[in-house]
Amino acid sequence: MITRSLLNTEPDSLLSDKEPRADLKIKIIGIGGAGTNAVGALQLGDFDAVRLAAINTDAQALDNSPITEKLMIGRSVTRGLGAGGEVDIGKAAAESDRDAIAALIGDVDMIILVVGFGGGTGSAAASIVAEVAGKTGALVLAFVTLPFSFEGPRRQRIAEEGVGELRKLVHGLIPLPNDVLLQEGEEDTSVLNAFAIADRWIGRGVNSLCAMLLSTGVINLDLGSLRSVFQSQGGKTIFGTGVASGGDYVKDALDDLILCPLLHLGDRPAQLDRVLVNLIGGADLPITRVNEVVSQVSKRFGSREDIVFGAILDDSRTESLEICVLGKAEMERKDAPVKKSKVADAPSPAETMQGLGLHAEIAQNELPLVQPVHVSKLKGKKKSVNEDQNEFIFNEVDAQRGYFEKTDRNDYKDEDLDVPTYLRRGIKIKLKV
Repeated sequence: MITRSLLNTEPDSLLSDKEPRADLKIKIIGIGGAGTNAVGALQLGDFDAVRLAAINTDAQALDNSPITEKLMIGRSVTRGLGAGGEVDIGKAAAESDRDAIAALIGDVDMIILVVGFGGGTGSAAASIVAEVAGKTGALVLAFVTLPFSFEGPRRQRIAEEGVGELRKLVHGLIPLPNDVLLQEGEEDTSVLNAFAIADRWIGRGVNSLCAMLLSTGVINLDLGSLRSVFQSQGGKTIFGTGVASGGDYVKDALDDLILCPLLHLGDRPAQLDRVLVNLIGGADLPITRVNEVVSQVSKRFGSREDIVFGAILDDSRTESLEICVLGKAEMERKDAPVKKSKVADAPSPAETMQGLGLHAEIAQNELPLVQPVHVSKLKGKKKSVNEDQNEFIFNEVDAQRGYFEKTDRNDYKDEDLDVPTYLRRGIKIKLKV
């Protein structure tokens, strides 16, 4: 189906004559001052199915916002003022208006929360809004900006605690550290432009999500596709985009994706459970280049399960490609076996000797013994099968050292490493005849 769309010179019915899928209801909610500003700056084009809303304690900030649907929370707590950076005040404000928050959310299929952490309202209210949203059965995602280092350790601590709490309540949380995003700016970037960088990344992410869900393509991704990636609340999410046009735009878009700062965060999961890849390109995108993109993304972001793939070809685009990658690593299950270190995975001395044609007999229920490992230590233990074997039973520690008896002890964790392992561990060896 992709091949026919890419090679056919006539308009494809999947691309040109259908209106965007509008049966899906999406609501994007800005929380607090930073979240409200970011949502107010969104440019969503023709996505009429997307509705914008704002939640804040600051009445003046809400009045100045271009967003139509607004909710001032905590009127009895803050009297229309902000939370003043106090998380307790922000939480009390949100708690006092849970019913109003539920009414604002309404009946939607997907909710995208946009919030800046480090202050009072957003850091505290986001978890309550997410909790209320989770009860509707909607898919809940969150874009969270994190404070600059120069904003101080207190705001950093508030943000870290907020991320930990919110991550448990949403299906996917995408952190946007301002320090990391600022690397894209120039050295003389102004303060206002520095904060606006995060807003642009939020716009990029929201538009990618809306395009893959609401635009009709040759391989459609619907809400079910997104739910297959975000199957449960909690866990860590990766998100990245790569965009290029002109020249070798496919290679450039892949390079832009690889260099996406959001894919190089310190807490990025090493292994993903599921990955979603969506391409938005022109009708001139060759099928061979599509295969190249999917192959490269698979190698870079391979998952334990599988890769969900979608493609949208836009007749208005030429020599242009946008790649969007979403991945999820679920939280570690309590009943899952704990992975041991490589040292613990190494074969035991008994297994090693069996592989060498030797047979080790260790008394049952005996723990590995530290030196001295001799008669006094073995009294009262279950006797070995070879009761007549006593050539390895020594009463003096120095007698175990053999060739190294006149050297200094090579101690490590109270064991002399110059003493053979089978003596330190109390292993009796029977050579196979």
